[in-house]
Parts: sequence; structure tokens; C-alpha cells
Amino acid sequence: MLEMHGITKRFDAVVALKNASFEVRPGEIRALLGSNGSGKSTLVKVLSGLVNPNAGEIRIDGNPVKINNSQESRKLGIAVAYQDLSLIQSMNVIDNIVLGMEPTGRFGIVNRKQAEAQAKKVLERLMVDCRPEELVRNLPPSVQSMIEVAKAISLKPRLLLLDEVTASLHHNEVDILFNTLKDLKKDGTAIVIVTHRMAEIYKICEECTILKSGETAAKGKLSEMDLAEIVYHMTGKRPDAVTQAPCNLHETEKEERVLEVRNLVILPKVKDISIEAHKGEIIGIGGLEGQGQSEIIRALLGVNKPTGGKILYRGVDSKFKSPAQAIKKDMGFVSGDRNKEAIFPIRSVAENLYAGKTTKGALFGYLGPKQINGFALRAMNEFNIKAGSLKHPANSLSGGNQQKLVIGRWIALAPELLLLDDPTKGVDINSRREIHKILKECTDAGMTVIISSSDNSELLEVANRIYIFYEGRVSAMLEGENRTEEKLVAAMMGLVSCETGGEAIG
Repeated sequence: MLEMHGITKRFDAVVALKNASFEVRPGEIRALLGSNGSGKSTLVKVLSGLVNPNAGEIRIDGNPVKINNSQESRKLGIAVAYQDLSLIQSMNVIDNIVLGMEPTGRFGIVNRKQAEAQAKKVLERLMVDCRPEELVRNLPPSVQSMIEVAKAISLKPRLLLLDEVTASLHHNEVDILFNTLKDLKKDGTAIVIVTHRMAEIYKICEECTILKSGETAAKGKLSEMDLAEIVYHMTGKRPDAVTQAPCNLHETEKEERVLEVRNLVILPKVKDISIEAHKGEIIGIGGLEGQGQSEIIRALLGVNKPTGGKILYRGVDSKFKSPAQAIKKDMGFVSGDRNKEAIFPIRSVAENLYAGKTTKGALFGYLGPKQINGFALRAMNEFNIKAGSLKHPANSLSGGNQQKLVIGRWIALAPELLLLDDPTKGVDINSRREIHKILKECTDAGMTVIISSSDNSELLEVANRIYIFYEGRVSAMLEGENRTEEKLVAAMMGLVSCETGGEAIG
């Protein structure tokens, strides 16, 4: 039914897909596999019309097609359910399911009875326990995910794409979903599943396609591939047994312990996380998207409130009530989402650089231009931030320089603990190297850094130790000779277990 040949997609200097190929037949359930940055999500977005490839050909039923937008994708019979929900939180369940394909009567007015019947039918098929009139924002995450799937299925697609939709589902909901997919398969629907849960892959899929660095590394029958072979195609190496000790915390002879997290719970994603960080270390946090990385970073900062466990900062139980409280205790925070959480786009470069320092100043104190500009100029020179003038707005800088500005803002305050949540996402390679250099210089001077990253190579390059999260727990802690890509990927996919002393499973 669907064939993709020579698909290439570049985002400036970053090549997300490189001459990739993919195919799926009617009545087939195929797994699309790959580690972080392999191109899975980009391939799905190409089919959904959200991303237009630079090169390549897409064929449906042997005929070449162009997918320029989501509307064209729908017309071709393609539907997508995303992990990052496409639902509108302020609308009810019915309106979300029929959005964009509302049944209408005379004069183009929406037929509410028909819309309700249409929504109820698909909700009953998936056994979703909710009132159709309920606002989506009032529903639990697992129910919202099921509604996301219901929305896609209600389109009666020829090709159904499921992008990590089981990540927030309970076991019984996964079983219900898989039974529905088997029924759709019998009806001739082609289904593509992107997931990190390997047990689910073997349970529901017959074939798989594996991507590595944007290229198609392998494809074939899952019955002829074991887990070790899948990891090999993802990384180029086989996941030998990890030789470390179990990853529960233990006493060490390292520098003074700055942070200790014990059995932290932040529902629904973080179920039992324990990590530690010592003075002068760069601690990496890895894993597939949505395993609790951001939740942990924000819990340390006082944004998310844990429901269990302990956070010991400098030996003291420190569940901060707000980020301002954490910053006053010498913490800093850098977000990878510059536009939402970091940059004041129309304020000047100088004001952006000085913004962190204002949290430590006196309330209602006077700030003169000389004070702000002097601080900003020193930071700009120290961190090699390229800007035409201190007076220029922050959004006039390149993406890499904007991120260096945010990092410079906090490092200039010399925090004892710097938290970074995917800080180089969307940053060019040169700026990324400069950021890594800055972080290493800071830890040499005694700062402690915790960096969550969706880029495995970044973690392997900068981190002294790497904690990998899987299903809300630490699946492995890698350091020394165990800091290898294949072991990292194996842990990301749940193929390494702390309980077994860190040995590879399967």
C-alpha cells in the first residue's frame, strides 16, 4: 500500500532523514524502531503532512503522491495518534473526536446528535471510561491517550500511525487497544507502531523497520530477530552484559555529595527514581522521550511536587516550594525550550543576561543601566555570545547564541548545582561544542551539573555518569567502560535491569 523511497529531510545543518526507505502493506502491523534522533518522529511527520521532505518519493497503491499538509494526508486515508496529544484541552471529548470532520446538516450547522453518536461508537469500541460531554482537561492522562487513538480511528483510515501512544496507558488499556488493532488489521488497515516497549512489539507486530541516524538500517520479520539484533541495527554494536554493580545508591569515595534523590515518585511518570551527584561532576539523564526526565529536573527546581521519596540537597531535605527558593539556594536552570521557558524575546540582550541576577537582588531595588550593561558585557565576552549590541532584542540572535545567552545568565551567578533540560535541542553543532566546553570548565571549577538530553552522543560526550530512565525508573547507571552507545540504547529500551545487577536481558 505505502512505499517511501530515498526520503531525505534536513533542518538547516541537521539531517533528520537520509535516503530512508519504508513500506507497509494492507492488513499489516509494522513496528518502526530506532533510538533517539534516528528519524522515527520525522518519518511519521512526513506522512502526516507536518514536515515536507527535501527529497524522495512517496507512493500509495503504486501511485506517486505529495503530502504537503495534514489535510492532504487525511484525504489519502492516513491518520496519526501522537504521544504529545493533538487534543484541545478546553473542548469536550465529542468535539475533539469529530474535530475537522464534523457531521453537518442543513445550512452547514453541526449535527450534534450525529456527532455524539459517532464519538460514542468509537469510545465504546475502545472501552474508554468517560462521559462524552466531559472536558478533556479533566480526564486522566491514560484516558486522554485513548481519546487520541479514538480520534484517529474515527477517521476510518487506510493507514494508521501510532507514535508512542502506549507510553501513558495502563496494562488493561494496552490490551484493549491491541485487540482493536487486530480487528482493524482484519479489515485491511495498515498499521505502523512507534514504541519503546519491546515486549509490546513482539506481542502485536509481525514486521519491523529500524532506523539509525536517519537511514534505514534494517527491516524484516520480528520472528527472525531477537532483542540483541535489534539493538545491533540501532547502534552498530551488540549489547554485551553490563559489568557494573546494581544501580542502587552506594557510598563512594568521590567528592562531597551535592545531591541525593531517593525513591522519588511524581505520578504518573516517575515511579521510583534514585540518583546522586557529587561536586564537580556532570551527571547525565537519558532515555526515550517521556520517561520522567523533565519531571525530575523540575522537581529538583521546585516546580513539580513529589508524592513520595526524598530530595537531599547539600545533605538537607530540600523539597523547594518554588523555583525562586531553589535559586536562592544556589541552583540554576536551563531549559531546551527557549521560547516558552527561557528567553524574553523582545527584551534586550543585556536584560536577558541580567534576568537571573534579579532573583537574588533586593525587592524593589533600583537597577541602573550601568549595572545591567556591565554584568551583561562580562557574560557576553566570557561565553562568546555573538550579538550586534547589548541593546538588540534577544530574538535577533541565532538559536545557538540564544541558548548560550540562557546558559551564560545562570553560570554568571556561579550556582552550586546547574540543571539543564535538553539544552542543545535545535542548536547548531558549533554552538553545542561551545556549550559543552563551558560546562566542563564549570565542573572543573567545582560546579555540579545535571543534564537531561534526548541526544545519546551528547550524554556520552559530556557526562561522567549516565542514569537511564525507563518506565519511570532507573534501568541502568553507566560509568567508566560501560558508557557505550549500545549499552545506553539497551537500557533505554528496558533491556537492562538494576535488579539483575545491570545485566542485559534477552
